[in-house]
Amino acid sequence: MTAPGVPAGVLTAASQQGVWAWVAVRLAPAAALDDHRGYADVPEEQRRTQAVGQELAWLEALLALGPGFRFELRLRNDPSARLLHGALLGQARGADQDSAVRAALALRDRLTAGPRHVRADPVFDTDEVRDWLVPFTPHPEGLAELRKPLAHAPCTRRDTGRTTSFAVSPLRWSAHSWEPFWAELGRLPYPAVAGICLEPYTVTEDVRLAFRMLADEYARLTAPGQVRPTWNVAAAPDMFASQALPLLQDAVRRYAGPACRSRISLACAEALPPGLAEQFGATAGGAVVCRPPAQERAAAWANTAGLNRNTLPMTYAQGAPAHVLNPVERLLTDLLDASEAAAAFRLPYEVPGHHPLFASPGRVPRPRTAPGPVRGRQPVPPGGDPGAPRFDC
Repeated sequence: MTAPGVPAGVLTAASQQGVWAWVAVRLAPAAALDDHRGYADVPEEQRRTQAVGQELAWLEALLALGPGFRFELRLRNDPSARLLHGALLGQARGADQDSAVRAALALRDRLTAGPRHVRADPVFDTDEVRDWLVPFTPHPEGLAELRKPLAHAPCTRRDTGRTTSFAVSPLRWSAHSWEPFWAELGRLPYPAVAGICLEPYTVTEDVRLAFRMLADEYARLTAPGQVRPTWNVAAAPDMFASQALPLLQDAVRRYAGPACRSRISLACAEALPPGLAEQFGATAGGAVVCRPPAQERAAAWANTAGLNRNTLPMTYAQGAPAHVLNPVERLLTDLLDASEAAAAFRLPYEVPGHHPLFASPGRVPRPRTAPGPVRGRQPVPPGGDPGAPRFDC
């Protein structure tokens, strides 16, 4: 049901820090890749590469807009039709209802103007927007978060005050097909959703300086140093720091342009089937699968239900000691540049002769909501989303 004074297709909720608004855009493959004139006589792998190039340009334009909103590519299966439904979901915030709604509508227009191989139709039904956000109740063992690989080891030196060293690897784009993962997701006999949420982030000069200082710290650890000034004996280099330093130097170069904070999530109404989350991670640039512990499952699902990005400290630590990551390292664990975002944010496409994977207006026009979603006032989980509203999910 649409709130008074709010256009159809915009869902709103108030918080102590303003008003939040959500919108949705249905996605479907616009045409088979072979049907585009530019793809004539081009091998399939090259067609995919060219399509991703268009998506990368579209993503770069969105990320260049700066912070203030979030958008998510969400894929949702239809167990009866054995097809996937796709949507772009958007979230904006304003000081009041009018400003939040204006920002959300502007975002919806941006999301609708996608690459040519995707059909994008704005959703004008507020209940459908809500159903996209909260399509079912997840199983306790049906949640997974996908993260950039985070390696860690005890630091063998104490001259920088560090007890644990970290190495954050970027996501890597490749030209391989997404069809195997999409097919497995579509074949599930129970409801499931996969989402890639991006929040544009401005890498300021202060942030770049923090990255350089972190790289300098690891550079010191790779060279011999003194454990204590009173000892005239050089301490051995920290071997793990030698592995982490090239990644940090790459981060200094990589995060100089448009960037975003990210959340990649998978949720099922039953327990996750073996290998599905790992297949998702491998396809999405080599992301690592992290299963939220019991105490963070509610917060993980609240992120999906509200299009939020609350921090899950135990989940995101990937086995490292709790709360050891400093703020700069925490930022690196979910910061993506445009090429990393394109590795995970893959819009629907179809290839001639392959089995159809996506619903379209001519096949199944609208996703079917699972019966009996749990509704009620949910507490806002603590973390990186201050002021997030309590969303009815």
